[in-house]
Amino acid sequence: ATFQKMIAVIAQCEMTIDKLNVVKMMNEIEAKNYAKLHKDIEQEIAAGKSRIENYQQQLTRAKQIKSNKQQYDAIAKIIQQYPSKTETTQSISRIEKEIEQLKKKKIHYESEVQKRKRQFEVLVYSIQQLQGELTEDASSQPMEVE
Repeated sequence: ATFQKMIAVIAQCEMTIDKLNVVKMMNEIEAKNYAKLHKDIEQEIAAGKSRIENYQQQLTRAKQIKSNKQQYDAIAKIIQQYPSKTETTQSISRIEKEIEQLKKKKIHYESEVQKRKRQFEVLVYSIQQLQGELTEDASSQPMEVE
């Protein structure tokens, strides 16, 4: 019976060893699974970081585009306040024609002023000569006493 007990204890020890070997093997498999899972998670984290960086770049570009569009709209609004190139060219042409007409008028009026000035000088000269002649006539005639 002691022998039987020893065999039973040995059998129980062998069974415990077998169980422990199975648990060890299962733990090793689980450790490999956890290592693979850890690696997969790290890869997904890296991919997520990459996507976040990409989205941040897209957001920066979108903000720049929005800013450029707002600046463009502001400048376009200012530009709309002014006449078009065609209108401006026509206006300049019209004003240049007016300037030419005014220059011609100025020349005409200046010549008229010069003409009137000469006529006035001739008139003043004639008046002075007439006064001189009247003075001569008055001095050559004796004065009558009443």
